[in-house]
Formats: sequence, structure tokens, C-alpha cells
Amino acid sequence: FPLTLREVRWPAGAAATVVGRALSSVGNVAVTKAQDDHASFEAKNKLHLPADLRPTTPYWLETPPEAGLYPVADPRLIGTPEADAPLRVEFVFAAGARTVTLVRPVSFKWTDPVMGERYRPLEITPAVSVRPDGDVLMFPDTDKAARALTVHLTAGVAGVSGTVRPMAPTGWSIEPASIPFSLPNKNSEASVTFHVRSAAKPGGAQPGVLHVVAEVGGAHLSRGIVRIEHAHIPTQTRLVDADVRLVPLALLTGGTRIGYLPGPGDEVPASLRLVGYDVTILGDDALVAGGAPALARFDAIVVGVRAFNTNDRLRTNHATLMAYVAAGGVLVVQYNTNNRLAPLSAAIGPYPFEIGRERVTDQEAAVTFVQDHHLALTMPNAITARDFDGWVQERGLYFAETWDAHYETVLSMHDPSEKPLAGSILWARHGKGTFVYTGLAFFRQLPDGVPGAFRLFANLLAGGHAPHGR
Repeated sequence: FPLTLREVRWPAGAAATVVGRALSSVGNVAVTKAQDDHASFEAKNKLHLPADLRPTTPYWLETPPEAGLYPVADPRLIGTPEADAPLRVEFVFAAGARTVTLVRPVSFKWTDPVMGERYRPLEITPAVSVRPDGDVLMFPDTDKAARALTVHLTAGVAGVSGTVRPMAPTGWSIEPASIPFSLPNKNSEASVTFHVRSAAKPGGAQPGVLHVVAEVGGAHLSRGIVRIEHAHIPTQTRLVDADVRLVPLALLTGGTRIGYLPGPGDEVPASLRLVGYDVTILGDDALVAGGAPALARFDAIVVGVRAFNTNDRLRTNHATLMAYVAAGGVLVVQYNTNNRLAPLSAAIGPYPFEIGRERVTDQEAAVTFVQDHHLALTMPNAITARDFDGWVQERGLYFAETWDAHYETVLSMHDPSEKPLAGSILWARHGKGTFVYTGLAFFRQLPDGVPGAFRLFANLLAGGHAPHGR
């Protein structure tokens, strides 16, 4: 039998205005005459979406994850790659005396001059995207200055206005209390800045969460839009809460001028700046121009994760870094990888050591202090077991496996039922300075605002020096 399009059913509850070769039928389209074989049919509807549609975000991320678990409110979704499309259309065909219905999600189609025809799903997003410029604000107790909080606003519709109002937890104050905004066009952007400070006495501030709300016509909007866009996958959209964690910490430093040789995707420099370090990003030429004397202005130099794996210039200028250490500098090298497919044969420290593949994946694994009174654990911050509370995802990875006798180790840890590992920190004096290799996952802990990780990293940067300014 020939297949004939009879009806197009639009989403229930969506008001529709129909134009084209069709009739309106309570939001649906009734085709007025049978279509010829291979003939095209077009109906254009302007829909006003129901207010109760599920916002576009992965269903397993709608609520905050628990330890090892992503709660899902609707058990019917468990196991599916994503929730159903927010809007779907039914195409009703007649085949003789039978009726066939096909359901298709509403999506956007366009033609890319290079990629050809492309599609992306319909997104249900807020009228205003609210995005703080960071997830964490750190408040060292030695620095009483207010911290700036910038909130970025993006319009999802034209002609939207309202007021941004951060809601601070008890013991914290914000100035100003609110800021009005107006976004004339869809995709218009604006930024507003507040200043946050602790209202408690020194040492009395408690961690808390600041919640940013955009008040628009009686609605309270408090989520921002994050998109992952790559040519080889469909666009992924997530809504994130406009929350900022406020983290007080007791922190002393042995010097704040830091030179940083970044690794790929490195967020540690920005994290160090949050607690008062003056961080200068160093390019490859910094290891050549002026040599070690030009580096002497830094209290410490940090090498980012996997930097020796990815940076040829860093490997070839190893002698410059060692001369900097010998003259009195502190060099902290974060983890690098070493395996059969990509062996790391270049020297990293002043004395030989070999990086293994050992790691501690349990973020709550017990940590044993091998040398309680070692400078890495006492100067300038007295490290205790509490400094390893609240670590995220793991303790560390690519620990040192073997090392020269010049190196000292200070910590031991292991996953359940596995052998103790001592290579998370190697510490060695070289000339007048200090060299440190660490496989501890500071690259995860510092961006996440883990106080104890900041305190321990500050000790490594101090390299045994007394607290700054004393």
C-alpha cells in the first residue's frame, strides 16, 4: 500500500500557531490532502513551551553526587544514555486501512560549509545563565582582604532584566547586597562583581556555600549553562548550580614569588593565586634567557603535571633548573608518567630516581607520617592527619618507585589490601636549595579548595624556609 501522511501531532500542552499547507487542530497539523510519492511537506509551528519541561542537563547530574554514587530521581532512566527529548513530534501515516505512527525528537538542523548537514538536540535552558567565575574562594587567615566574586550573565531570551543577589551563609558578608542588570538581546552578556569577606573573628570563620540568584520577574534563576562542543560528538549541555564554596584556612608561606612551568590543562597556578601567591607563568625561553641567575628572583619554581613528558625544552634545560636549586632555590616537580609505551628517560632531579606506575586511588586512604619532624611536615605549617581530610578522587599517582639515597621520604600510604607506598614525596637538598618530586594529586586538590592540600603544598614550596616575613 502507498504510505500517506495524514497528521502531525505536536507536543501535548504546547500552544501552536500554524502556517503553511496545513490546518490547526488543537496544536496538531491535519494534512488537507494526500501527498504524492517523494513530495515534500512543510508545516511551521511557533510553540510556547510548557513551564514544567525538564531543563536540559544529564539526568544523573541533576542532583549532587554522593561518594561513589549518582542519585537518579526517576528510576526508569537508570541505564539509559540520556533522558528523552523534551519535545517530540508524532507523524501519523495511513497505509491502506492501517495507521502507522513515527515519533521523532524536535532538533535543530543546519548545514556547515565543511561538515555538511549537522544536528543538535533542542535545549531547555533558563532565561538567564548565571555563572560565577570560580567554584571556590579561599580565605587564608593571614590575609583579611575581601575576595572579589564576578558573576557572568548570559541572556537566553531578548529583553530580560532583573537583580543579581548573592546569598551568603552565616558568618560571611557581601558588598553590595545586590546589583541590577539588563540584557537587551538574546545571548547578550554582562558581568557584575561583588566583594566577599568573613564577618567572623580571626580563626572563627566556618566553611560555607554562597548561592547566587538572578531574580527575574518573580522567578529565581540560579544555574549556569556549560556546553561541551567538539566536531566528533553531539553538543553536550549541562546546567550547573551558581554556588561558590567559601573556604577559610590557616596558611603560612615561606615565600610567595613563584615561577611556574605549566603542564597540559594546568589549573594549579590559578589556585595558588587564590591564597596570595604571586605566580608568573614561565615560557620555554625562561630556561635559556639569563639562565639560573634570571630565575633567582623566584622563591620557588613549580613544574606542572606531565610537563617533562610533553616539553622537550624542559628536558634539554635540566641543568639550568639544577643550577637554580644549587644556588638556593626550591624546585617542586609534580607527577610525570613513565611506562613501556612512553618511557621517561630524561633526568628530573639532581640525583637519579625512577617513576613507577604505583598510585593510591582511595581518596580516604590512611596516611602514615614516616618522619614526624621533617621540614616538609612542619615548616611553615604543622601538618597533621586532619590535613588529609576531604581529599577528592585519589591521594596520588605515578609515585617514585626507586630513588637515590640522597632523597628523603616523609609519607607512606596504600589502597586497601595493597603494599605501603613511600614514594609520594621525594625531598633532597642540593647545594643551597631544595628539590621535591611529588606524585600527590595536588592538581586535583588545589582547584577543589582542599585546605590541607594547600598547607602541605605551601610547605613543599617553602623548601624548609621559615614562614614568610619572619
